[in-house]
Amino acid sequence: MNSALAITLLLLAGAAGVGPAAGETGKPPVVFHVATNGNDSWSGRLPEPNRARTDGPFATITRARDAIRQLKAGGGLNAPVEVRLRGGVYTITETVTFLPEDSGTKECPISYVAAPGERPVLRGGRRITDWRPYQGKILCADLPEVKAGRWYFRQLFVDGARQVRARYPNFDPANPYRKGFLYTSRDSSAFGICVGNIHNPGDWMEYRVRVPAEGDYHAWVFYAALNKPHGHGTMDGCSVLTVDGGEAVPLSNLPDTGGWGIYRWSRSASLRLPAGERVIRWQNVRGGGLNLEAFAFTNDPEWKPDGTALPPVAEGMHILLVQAENFTASHGSQLSVGGTGTGSKTEFYYAPGTFKPSWAKATDAEIHIFQSGSCRAFKEIVSIQAVDEAARKVTVAGPECVAALHAGDRYFVENVFEELDQPGEWYLDQQEGRLYYWPARPLTPNTVVVAPVVSRMFDFAGDAESGKHVEHIWLRGLTIEATDYQPGDGCIGYGMGKEGVVHLKDARACVVEECTFREIGRYAVCAEGGGDHSICRNEISHTAQGGVLLLGAARNTVSDNHIHHLGWVYKHIGGVVLEGKGTDENVVSHNAIHDSPRYGITLKNAGVRNVIEFNRIERTNTETYDTGGIEVTQHDRNQRSGSVIRNNVVIDTIGYSSVEERPTFLSWSIYLDSFAGGYTVTNNLCIGSSHGGIMLQGGKENRVENNIFVNGRLNQGHISNFASNSEDLVLERNIFYTTSPDATLFNVGRLDERVLRAERNLYYNASGKEPVFRGGGIPSFEEWQRRGFDQNSVVADPLFVNPRRGNFALRPDSPALKLGFRPFDIKEVGPRHKPCRCQPTPPDR
Repeated sequence: MNSALAITLLLLAGAAGVGPAAGETGKPPVVFHVATNGNDSWSGRLPEPNRARTDGPFATITRARDAIRQLKAGGGLNAPVEVRLRGGVYTITETVTFLPEDSGTKECPISYVAAPGERPVLRGGRRITDWRPYQGKILCADLPEVKAGRWYFRQLFVDGARQVRARYPNFDPANPYRKGFLYTSRDSSAFGICVGNIHNPGDWMEYRVRVPAEGDYHAWVFYAALNKPHGHGTMDGCSVLTVDGGEAVPLSNLPDTGGWGIYRWSRSASLRLPAGERVIRWQNVRGGGLNLEAFAFTNDPEWKPDGTALPPVAEGMHILLVQAENFTASHGSQLSVGGTGTGSKTEFYYAPGTFKPSWAKATDAEIHIFQSGSCRAFKEIVSIQAVDEAARKVTVAGPECVAALHAGDRYFVENVFEELDQPGEWYLDQQEGRLYYWPARPLTPNTVVVAPVVSRMFDFAGDAESGKHVEHIWLRGLTIEATDYQPGDGCIGYGMGKEGVVHLKDARACVVEECTFREIGRYAVCAEGGGDHSICRNEISHTAQGGVLLLGAARNTVSDNHIHHLGWVYKHIGGVVLEGKGTDENVVSHNAIHDSPRYGITLKNAGVRNVIEFNRIERTNTETYDTGGIEVTQHDRNQRSGSVIRNNVVIDTIGYSSVEERPTFLSWSIYLDSFAGGYTVTNNLCIGSSHGGIMLQGGKENRVENNIFVNGRLNQGHISNFASNSEDLVLERNIFYTTSPDATLFNVGRLDERVLRAERNLYYNASGKEPVFRGGGIPSFEEWQRRGFDQNSVVADPLFVNPRRGNFALRPDSPALKLGFRPFDIKEVGPRHKPCRCQPTPPDR
């Protein structure tokens, strides 16, 4: 459903924004001016040049900074200082650095601000103008600094929009997440893809086979399993084979293999196969999981396989090899198809006719591959080392080769001159020092083509070890655009990044407010160490990485920001990221975050007592899998964070990946991953995910109370008790509501009353289906209650005012009110000064 459109009116808010106070001396500020027609030899005390052009504003921010240093050296700060930037475009080709001696004080802060009513644009790149025709509609421009090795850039912007590096297949703006990809393939053995998540009784797959001769055939199964932690020591008798709908033949000799990615062959049954075309069905009848790679049926009693290099059968004997993913029909709400766990980190195979060997000769060619070896959570950017045409094998290299690559992984090849074949594409020849560009529209004298020079525009360079911090510096009302990213920015694998366009290193009590960050290469703001910052009322969009990054920084306020269209290059990012020890007591509130390839907000092994509240998070995880709109990762098994996630609206948490062109999804609206413990999750409205509104993995003392969870496609929640670590979980006074007749209530691990207290919840499937469960040996809601859960909960219509139109307020006669549910108002959700009115349409799921 298009829930984004449905609840737009409910999310508008009109209260005034919040922000830091002005200086506390009561004195008028000392004012310096910077203008595009200024001169660094002038005093900077005039907003525009005088008639004689002997005095006027400065030309650069650094000159204004140096003037403040002189002012402080002459007697210190006795009043606040403002550097007012006049409107216009400023080309910033070197990082502006603030040292501890550039600090203001609480009483006398130093502010770099937009002049009243004007918009200064700080552009982190150079304009390219010396174009000449090259070939057809392609233009070129010579850049001597590139040829000399003094300049290299990875992005190009035209009239404020990021252009596409020459690539294959071409970028498809109409469907950027699903189209424009190649797919890794199987090796010559035809192995490499498996079917998983077929652990529910009633799951089945059918195969059409042609049997060459009637006879008794042994059924071999190539599978992986690790069921012991889930209560199944063996899968013997848990699944069956039937031929043409006949008698079911149980499969045996299926013990655990040691892991879900460890495959072995087992001779599991014998069955009679008549000659001719037959339908063989595999079916799960008792529960428990298998990852199925292939079946082999042979009438050779001596045939014994080992791995994927299969031996021949004896002369006159027959074998039928059936790849598990090649089913012609199936049933299983969680059934998934993916690469097996035997992939290499530096090699993959390609399908005939898809990979061009000439790409290996392109000096700077890159492969951008969405790996499936590490939870499908990130994309890797790797170089091409070699191509073996006979084996159809590509060898890749580089520091981002950190995850196994499997058959079916999607990828594209970028930065190849021969693929510059459509409007909007460009290529930089580093050796020749030449930029090639096919304009999307004919260039005119007013067309602005910009290549970035800087990645970090503002560097607040404190030094905590020496006790010197950068303090009380404000940036307000600035527009920052056209900066670059670097491969060493910390986004490799599960790295969330470590750099910002505005980088606050060991800084304290600084402010970034009412700024616009657009078409930038890194996070807009990164606070590393220090804290007490205010990052408020900014718009951050079209970044190569994420939005706001807090690394070991405490007591910060990240509020009322509009953060959207993130991760154009790196995917394992977030709108707001809190990471690392010491990231304590932060408040992330009233933000609108949408269109992110991964998280809206994430806490990665963060500290304690953080508050996540009144945020609107929509259309996240558009390109990654096993994820959440609001997500927490914690490796400490026993930490109780004392943090709160409350009063947020989380809509359309997609969790997309694919195996070849077949989509697969795994997401929760709020995901307490690993051992995240001590979180209170309350008063949140969560709409639309693949696997439910809430995931409790393996943490302790998490409280989930008074939330509304709507329309998980497969489940409404997941309570895992991962590694048997959970205890004292509370699930009370929540509403779980779905309209899907195929959706289950919870996927559960091994639970008891020590692990979970569930009470006074309301459950309802509008299709009329009774609540059912996956896992845990719990077939029904009656059995769930018999085990001590939800003794005082009900299955009933919550009586929302108008759920079809996104109004999830309760009618006065709602049975949820009798259970103690406390209605909460979502009108205050999102930015208060300027509500987000974006209305993205979710993709087909």
